[in-house]
Order: sequence, then C-alpha cells, then structure tokens
Amino acid sequence: MIRWIQLKQVLRNRRFFFFTILIPCFWYLFMLKLTNTDQQIPLTTKYIWFLVACLMGITGNSIVTFSKRISNSSRFYRLKANLSHYSIWHFMVDQLITQLVLNGMIMAIIVLVGLALGTLSLNAALLISLILLIAFGIYYSIIGFVLGLTMESAVLDAAGAPLMFISALFIVPFSTFANNSFEHFITAIQKVFPGYYLYSIGTHLLAHAPIGTELTKFFISFCLTTLPFIGILWFKLIKKAR
Repeated sequence: MIRWIQLKQVLRNRRFFFFTILIPCFWYLFMLKLTNTDQQIPLTTKYIWFLVACLMGITGNSIVTFSKRISNSSRFYRLKANLSHYSIWHFMVDQLITQLVLNGMIMAIIVLVGLALGTLSLNAALLISLILLIAFGIYYSIIGFVLGLTMESAVLDAAGAPLMFISALFIVPFSTFANNSFEHFITAIQKVFPGYYLYSIGTHLLAHAPIGTELTKFFISFCLTTLPFIGILWFKLIKKAR
C-alpha cells in the first residue's frame, strides 16, 4: 500500500516528468541533432549519449527529487518507526522498490526514443547496460534516502544543483577531456565510485571485449561506497533512537 501511494504521488508530480524524463530526452535528441546529419555518428558516441541521458534522469530522480520527498515525509515515518514494527529499514526497502519502478520507467522512455530514431539496437550490450543502470539507480537512491533523512528540505532545495554537478563528476572519466597531473588525480578519485565503471563497461561492450574485471570493480565499489551511508543511517537514526 505504501509503495503504491508513493508511486502515485510521484507520478502526479509535474516536476518529476519535466526534470527526470523530458529534460534527459530533449538532451538526447539535441545531441543527436547537433551532429551534422551528413556525417555518420560513431556507435560509441551514440551509446555514450544514451548512457548520459539515462544517468541524468536517474540522478535527478534518485538524488534530488527522491531526497526531497524523503525529507518531507521523514518525521511521519520516524514516528511510525518508534510506535510500530515498521522500521526505518522497512521504510527504505519500500522506497527503493518505488525508485526501481520509477528509474525503470525513465530508462524505458529513453530507450523507446533511441529505438524510434534508430540510434539504439535491442542486443545484449543494451540489456547489460540497463541492468547496470538499474543497479546504479539503487546506489544513488540509497544515497538520496540517507540525505533525505539527515537534511532539511530547505537545504536540499538549495543543494539540488550542486548535488547534480557533484554526482556527474564521478561518472564520465576526466581522461576523456584532458591528460595532465590534475586529470590523473581526479580519475584516481573517480575510480573509487561505481559510476566510473559504467563508462568503461560500455566501451568494452561496444568493442566486444571481456567485461568481467570491470564488472567486478563496479560491484566492489558499489558495496564499499554504500557502507558509509548505511553507517550514517544506523548511527544517526536507528542507534540513537534506541
């Protein structure tokens, strides 16, 4: 019931459709049209644009919109956790399932746009990419959930754009833009987070190269960088409430 209520609440929100679906789709279309139609767009470029469009929608939904929604309802669910068996963990699981549905809908719409334009193909590379994007959406949703429970709505409103910018910094490798000591330093930081490996796995898939090593690094990074946020949730909310 709670999942369905939350889902209906989000689907009635015009900001959700504008910022997490329309803007990524328009950006995807803009990047495709920006290239001269007389030239053949490289497959790698089209694939990267698709990934970035999906990540724009997932990031906006999971970090910005989701954290604000959690912050607005946090007092009610904290009270409910103290007065019933509905724990914060249960609350988080319900919210992550809702996020799974919403992120899946965002990606499905962008995929349909790509298929309609002929810039995407239904193949194993696309399927693997979608699975990894779903996993990455869960990762960002966990972060958004913790931010929502630990920060005030006004702060999240002000921090929305900076959070989007910071999130983007940990996805596309700096080595694609520059080659200097600063780039190597930033890239070393990026390798700590799972978003970095989405790009690498994508290029490996397009080159028909093995992805086992990069996939392992993705999931190791996913688990290790999630632990601090779970720790914050435990020490600041659950342990404190006992």
